[in-house]
Amino acid sequence: MLTTINTIQANKGIKLNKKFIALISVMLMVFAACASEGEAGPAGPAGEAGPAGPAGEVSQAAIDAAVEAALAEPEAEVGGTLVIYSGRKESLVADVIAAFEASSGVDVEVRYAKSAALAGTLELEGAISPADVFFSQDPVSLGVVAKAGLFDRLPADILDNVPSWAVDRNGFWVGTSGRSRSLVVDTRDVTDAELPGDIYGLADEKFRNRLGLAPTNSSFIAMIACMIESDGEEKVLEWLTAINGLGYTEYPKNSPQVAAANAGELDIGMINHYYTLRVLAEEPNAQMKNVYLDGGCGAMVMPAGAGVLSTSQNKPAALAFIEYLHSTSAQEHFTNTVYEFPLVAGIAPNALLPDINSLNSPSNLNWSALALWQEKAVELIAQAGF
Repeated sequence: MLTTINTIQANKGIKLNKKFIALISVMLMVFAACASEGEAGPAGPAGEAGPAGPAGEVSQAAIDAAVEAALAEPEAEVGGTLVIYSGRKESLVADVIAAFEASSGVDVEVRYAKSAALAGTLELEGAISPADVFFSQDPVSLGVVAKAGLFDRLPADILDNVPSWAVDRNGFWVGTSGRSRSLVVDTRDVTDAELPGDIYGLADEKFRNRLGLAPTNSSFIAMIACMIESDGEEKVLEWLTAINGLGYTEYPKNSPQVAAANAGELDIGMINHYYTLRVLAEEPNAQMKNVYLDGGCGAMVMPAGAGVLSTSQNKPAALAFIEYLHSTSAQEHFTNTVYEFPLVAGIAPNALLPDINSLNSPSNLNWSALALWQEKAVELIAQAGF
């Protein structure tokens, strides 16, 4: 019976909970008993064998015992050492990781780097990677790892914690918080009337020497991948080349763009929304703001997320960590400290956040499809001269 259950688990690639195991156990017992017949009666001196006896039955006591035994099966112990590859900045997630470590007793080792770079590292390491969890700031990097066949499928009870748009269609990773692409603008030098409705409108002579971006940032690369998927390589390369020709200012990441806008050194930066909100939370009168575009990939709302490596040496702790990222304390950290959108129902978004339903993100984005364009996105960015 247990062999049958284990076979189901292996073939389906899912985690069966105890109640389901108990149900299967009882069903198999009843089926086996009802399908069998009693022994034949003794043969007469010269006649044929007597009629079959009545079918066997399973007593309620036997059923109760089977259920109790299944439910008493011990859970996999959570402990040991957990290795996390984090594309999320240490300043954003270190407190959450430390809280998980303290509450679980798991020793956590974290390797921080850009999400796209870590995805490439995982591909190179393959079966010898020491990583248990990949915690990414963007879904495209997660999709690259999933496409390489390096993730386990996650249990349904974890995937169901968040909206379907924030989950890999094949169940290989799950969202942990939401973020939107936006523009940070210096309100002293930029008027709403001159801003475009979509990202392509920034390729305009009126924005010469006024734009900033971080071309190696994983979320910028994800935006370019989205643009390729939506509009084709030729249009995207033309836009990138035009932006480069306008005398843009290059930054290593998003936060320096926000600092430059706040200091009056940059008119318009292309960022993720929460960097601006973190400053505004401390400086409510800062003369800058986020502008959320009217549509297209420049308005893309995407999840940060995590997946468990198939080669993980500590899968119980890996799953426990992802479940912790969906906990009330972690979700409240993401929205009230990082200023991201919480994904788990019942968590109130911070008051500085716009209503996520008011944003104009492209609908039905296929994160797996975008992952196919990550390498091409990096290629076009370089080809355009960044």
